[in-house]
Amino acid sequence: MSAASVSDVSVRKLLAWLGGAALAWACITWLAQANLDGYHDMLENYAWSQPLRWGTHKHPPFFAWTTGLWFVVFPQNDFSYRLLSYANVVVGLIGVWRLGVRLRLGALAPWGALLLLWSFPYANLAGKFNANSQLLSLWPWAATLLLASWQERGWRGVGASVGLGLVAAACMLSKYFSGVFLAGFLLPVLLHPQGRRWLATAKPYVALAVFGFALWPHLAWVASHDWAPLHYAMEQGGGATSWRYIARFALAPLYYWLPAWLALCLTWAIAQARAEGANAVRVAARLLVRSWAPQGASDVLFWLAFMPWALTLAFGVAGVAELSTPWAIPIGYAFALLWLRNLRLAAPQAERRTLALLARAWWPVVTVVLALGIATATARALRGDAGYYRPTEDVARAVVQDWQQRHPGRSLAWVGGDWAGNAMLAFYAQPHLLTVPGLPDDGPARILGAGAWQEGDGVLLCLQGLATSAPAQTDCDREARAWLAAHGLPVLAHRMLAQRSGWRFPRPQVWSYTVYDVDARRRP
Repeated sequence: MSAASVSDVSVRKLLAWLGGAALAWACITWLAQANLDGYHDMLENYAWSQPLRWGTHKHPPFFAWTTGLWFVVFPQNDFSYRLLSYANVVVGLIGVWRLGVRLRLGALAPWGALLLLWSFPYANLAGKFNANSQLLSLWPWAATLLLASWQERGWRGVGASVGLGLVAAACMLSKYFSGVFLAGFLLPVLLHPQGRRWLATAKPYVALAVFGFALWPHLAWVASHDWAPLHYAMEQGGGATSWRYIARFALAPLYYWLPAWLALCLTWAIAQARAEGANAVRVAARLLVRSWAPQGASDVLFWLAFMPWALTLAFGVAGVAELSTPWAIPIGYAFALLWLRNLRLAAPQAERRTLALLARAWWPVVTVVLALGIATATARALRGDAGYYRPTEDVARAVVQDWQQRHPGRSLAWVGGDWAGNAMLAFYAQPHLLTVPGLPDDGPARILGAGAWQEGDGVLLCLQGLATSAPAQTDCDREARAWLAAHGLPVLAHRMLAQRSGWRFPRPQVWSYTVYDVDARRRP
């Protein structure tokens, strides 16, 4: 397969390659992890989507909306959730491809998307769907629509501006960190002549108006709920500068995107060295450096790639936020496009051969990744990895079935206790069960509109871990017992034991959970 053929059938082939690789990664993460994630982020998303709201007590709501709408169509199980994670990746990578087309990169545009699947944010890290990974699908489209708005004329330009406003609002409704990304648009707009001409038209102001209109319901919700998500966001900073976190974030473009960067630059360097008859090591050293370089002050692609990283670092140095390494997950959407463009300029003779080599390597690499996923799952199963053996789905079904047997003919209305692990009941066993963050009359529960707990039967679920003969009380147990006693309700603990078995789980482990009934009929 030649490089030209990659370009000639780019739409069909690109979609097939992206879809095949995404399906492979969905299978790998489902097989190797055996649970959604250790921090219950994905269960939290689901809890926030039941029902759809304009906000939560921690984050803006767009990724919860995505989760809720996905499970209107797909069954509620781990594999479907993994498919959502990688469908989100595919949507974002199609946006990267379209951005490359807007930047007139020709045959390089599809590879700007494909190479990102050889980087950690778009491969294994994307398997945990949350606020950070939601941005993988949104940021590339916002950048693409920015260019479409200033490149297109007439109604097509207006339509792109409306789309830009809507997608920019979706970015902010996913994570407030997107404000840094959107602020990064200012420099390429101001430095590029076409961007400055765009500012003299009505199109940017149409986008701004749509952006404000789309955000308004969320802002009204936040204002009416004591600005809870903003308080949570501000708690992530505190005015101190953490140099350790800053250093880790500063290096994120290298270690998060290292496999894709090395694969591209080294392959290109070998091809160029053969064309020049030069030393491959020297050519590689030159290309590795030049792959990141700007091409003048008005280089739109460089600023789109550079600004999210640079502005986030600046906020970290200023102490506005304590930088979390996972925040770097969406920042590299334009990195591969930048490398490809710069390598074409630095060593044009190697382009055709390099793309042909990458094309031939695509499916063998996917095969190797699948093999590594199987090996990882086998290793975790044989060494008895606790996160692998945690029986989340099994215990969720057991808790609901046990409650129904003890209370025949009555409906379980809500579950509180350990957030967000308690959402397992709604996701695996009783869809749309109201999931309460903690205790049902705490502040977060009121913010989510849990209502009066006395109106329906509920349970408080506490996650204890691996079973022991005499399990110690967790903080959740102590809080549940104190709350029940304070409300004059009986403190009856039902200990549930569960384990996973079958061909995937050769070393069964027994896990312990405690359930406290909250009987609405016995309230004082």
